[in-house]
Amino acid sequence: MVGEEWAVACRIAFQRVGGVITALLVVPMLNAQESKPWNVDRVCGRVEYVKRIPDKKRPSKYSEKGKNLRNVQLELYESGENPSCCILKSSGWTITGRDGEFEFKGVKAGDYLLMANWNGKKYQVSLSFKPKEKSTTVCSEQGIRLEDDGTADWFVTVTVD
Repeated sequence: MVGEEWAVACRIAFQRVGGVITALLVVPMLNAQESKPWNVDRVCGRVEYVKRIPDKKRPSKYSEKGKNLRNVQLELYESGENPSCCILKSSGWTITGRDGEFEFKGVKAGDYLLMANWNGKKYQVSLSFKPKEKSTTVCSEQGIRLEDDGTADWFVTVTVD
């Protein structure tokens, strides 16, 4: 859920629980070349695989089971204003660690495509990197969610007090 739907869902959940809520905000990046890039102030996070499990009683509903992915190669490319038109310039690569964590250091501000190869599929998300002098971003609370159908979404975990 995004926008108003997400805000309403959080407000209702907060009223019901009346305490600290942790919500997972997933912004669809189904076609990274046509979607707006996700704004980040650190190019880091974790890679997780999400399996959608259909509800047997309600076929239109499902639950999700996530798993952090280790040893996934990630490549970062400068995308410029129109990434579909030109050859992309590599800005580096890394391999995810034991808990699926990754970080690209020494990256200059700009627009990027973050690509992942996993399980015979290629995934990508668009990022707009705008570094801050004192970032409060926690790398383990953001990253890429990979799905069986070949789509990838950027996620950020948001804690509401």
